[in-house]
Amino acid sequence: MIKNSLKYIKNILKTLIWPIIFVIGQFLIEYIFVAIFNSKEKGTMTNDAFLEYIKTIEYQDKLKNYINSKALIIVLITVLIFAPLLYKAFKKYKAKSNFELKDIFVPLLFGVSISLIYNILLFSLNNAIYFTDNFKPNTLPVIVQILCTGIIGPILEELIFRGIVYNKLKTFNKPMKSIILCSVIFALFHTDIINAIYAFGVSFILIYLYEKYKTLKAPIIMHISLNTTIILMINLIVKNYIFFNLYLLIISVLVLLYLKKFIKKDV
Repeated sequence: MIKNSLKYIKNILKTLIWPIIFVIGQFLIEYIFVAIFNSKEKGTMTNDAFLEYIKTIEYQDKLKNYINSKALIIVLITVLIFAPLLYKAFKKYKAKSNFELKDIFVPLLFGVSISLIYNILLFSLNNAIYFTDNFKPNTLPVIVQILCTGIIGPILEELIFRGIVYNKLKTFNKPMKSIILCSVIFALFHTDIINAIYAFGVSFILIYLYEKYKTLKAPIIMHISLNTTIILMINLIVKNYIFFNLYLLIISVLVLLYLKKFIKKDV
């Protein structure tokens, strides 16, 4: 019993290796840029003076602006380092895919409709009782947001969580347990409780699409549409056009109901 438990824990830890390495790698890459910024800012300051300076709001704002200005470079470096390694780790799990061009609309519609429903409802609740900073203005140019958060981020995350973590979990767990564990792990790698709950729920659909089409293309398309939709629509949503938001919400719910019928037929 103890031996089996230890073996299971060991397998879980092996499964978590790539997500942990990826997070540490991101931190180190960003830390290099912070170090470059600090070396420029310090100039001729003494160590004590600089330690006092980094506690100021002025320093925090300047550092934030600097990191934002380098966001695309940081993401591209991350891709160059990790994409080949992640793909190599995923390659052994690749299966023959039945995904065709006509199938694109399913993950695409899932992503757009879920993103709109979630963010419109969350924004309405947040207006009534403030509890999240999700709707604060983003200072990054929209094109940078789309490239980093809308496209590159989802591709890397799907490689890690659906491509490697989920497939690894399936080797020593029953199907449903693998789905739940993968969704929990995916949620835990998000920054706050609101986004973690959202990630947990969305993960079930991403895994369904991966299993249905036997390719990461489907969850990647959905993940990209999830993130890109809110990037493009957030300004309209936060302007609080009640009837416009209500219209989007109704349309999105109808689309989800249609997709629910599609899933039932598929199953």
